[in-house]
Amino acid sequence: MVKDFKIENVFVFIALIFGLLYVLILPPFQSVDEGMHFFRTYQISMGHLMAKNTNGKIGDILPKDLASFYNRYTPLIKHIDKKSSITNIKNELRLKLNKDNTTYIEFTNTALYSPTCYISQLPGVILAKALNLPLGIIFYLGRISNLIFYCLMIYCALKITPFFKTPMMLLALMPMSLSLAGAYTSDVMVFGLNFIFFAMILKLLVNNDKYIQNLLIMAILGFLIALTKSYILLLPLIFLIPSRNFKNLKRYWIFITSFLLSAIAGAMIWSMTSKGLNLNMNTYVTNVDAQKMFILTHPFNYIWIMIKTFFVKMPRLYVTMIGVLGWQDTPLDWITYMIYPILIYFGINNEAFNFKLQNWQKWVIIATIILGIVLTYTSLYIMWSPVKNPIILGLNGKYFIPLMLPFLLLFKNSSTKFNNHKLQLIIIIATIFILISSDLSLIHRFYDMTPQLYYNI
Repeated sequence: MVKDFKIENVFVFIALIFGLLYVLILPPFQSVDEGMHFFRTYQISMGHLMAKNTNGKIGDILPKDLASFYNRYTPLIKHIDKKSSITNIKNELRLKLNKDNTTYIEFTNTALYSPTCYISQLPGVILAKALNLPLGIIFYLGRISNLIFYCLMIYCALKITPFFKTPMMLLALMPMSLSLAGAYTSDVMVFGLNFIFFAMILKLLVNNDKYIQNLLIMAILGFLIALTKSYILLLPLIFLIPSRNFKNLKRYWIFITSFLLSAIAGAMIWSMTSKGLNLNMNTYVTNVDAQKMFILTHPFNYIWIMIKTFFVKMPRLYVTMIGVLGWQDTPLDWITYMIYPILIYFGINNEAFNFKLQNWQKWVIIATIILGIVLTYTSLYIMWSPVKNPIILGLNGKYFIPLMLPFLLLFKNSSTKFNNHKLQLIIIIATIFILISSDLSLIHRFYDMTPQLYYNI
C-alpha cells in the first residue's frame, strides 16, 4: 500500500535507478566543468590536497592520459550537432592509464574548492586506481561513487526530518539535482550537507531531547558546510530554533555559539590555506579589485543591477534549476517545467503533520533567502562579470536549489492538508515519468538515434 511507503526508501529506489542512467547515458565530461572537477578529484586521490600556482597557471602534474581523455570529448561541449557513440565509450573502458607519463594540467576554476567537496567521488577513483583499472572505468566508478554518496546523504536527511519529506524528495529528484549526482561536481557535497542541515533544523523545531548529540551534529555540519565551497547561505536558519526548545537560555546560547564558531572555523581554515593561489576566474574580462571598488562606491547602482538581474534572469534561473542538462545544452520538455512546481505544491500540503511557522520565523527565512541571493549575485558579479556590467553574468539555477528548502517551507499551510495516499502515488509516478523524459532528452542530444529532431537552445 502507498501509505506504507517510506519517502526515504522511495527516494533511494528512484534516485539509484535514474541516477545510474544519468551516469551511463551522459558521455564523459558533458556536465558543466566536469573535466576540471575530474582533474581536481584525481589530484586529491594522489594525496595532493592543494593545487599549484605555476607561472600564473593553476593546476598540478597529472598523468597525460587524463588530458587526452578529456580532449577527445571537448568537441561535444555545447555543439548539439556533435554526437557520441556507445562504441567510443566502450573503447575508453579498455584503455590503460599510464601513470608515469605526466604533464602539467590546469584546472583553475576548481582549484579553489577544498578537498571536502570531493569526498563523495574520491572512493570510486581511489578504488579503481588501487585495482589498476583502465582510465574509463576509473572515471565511471568516480561518477557512481558520487551518486551513492548523494543517495546516502539525502536518505539521511529524509530519515531525520519529522515532516516536509515529499518536497525535499522532489527537490533532490529534480533532473538537475540528480544529473549532477551522476557526474563529477562539487555540488553533491553542497546539496547533501545542506539537506541534512535543513532536516536537522526541522527536527529541532519539533524537539531537542538529545542536547549534546544535536549540538555535536550541528557543529560538525556547520564546519563542513563552511569548508565545502563556503556555501553558508542556509546557516542563518539556526535562528529558527526557538529558545524555549532548550532547558534554559544558557544551553540555547551555547548551542548557537558552538554552531557559529565551528562554521567560522571551517571558512577561515580553507580561506587561509588557499590564500596563495591568487585566483581570478575570468581574467579576460574581469578585474576583481575594480569590481569590488565599484560595488562599494556605487551601492545604489549595484542594488539596481541586482534587481534588474533578478527579473531578466528569472526565466533562465527557473529552467536551469529544474533542469537544463549536459553543458546547459539539453533542455527538457515544456511539460516538465510546467508541472514540477505543481507536484511540489501538492507535496508540501499532502502530509498530516501539523506544523505552523511563527511570524518571526518567517522573517528569519525571508532574511536568509535575501541574504543568500545577494551573496550569490555578488560573488558572481565580482568573479565573472566585466566591471560595471549592467547584468550579473554566470548565474545558474542550481546555485539556489538549497535555498529552495526554506523558501518552500513558507508555503506550508497548516490549514491545507490533503493527506491523500493516491495523490502521493500520483506525485511519485509523475516524477518517474519526468525522469524518463529527461533520459530521453539526453539520449537524443548525445547519440545519433533521432537525427530528425535537432533543436537549438
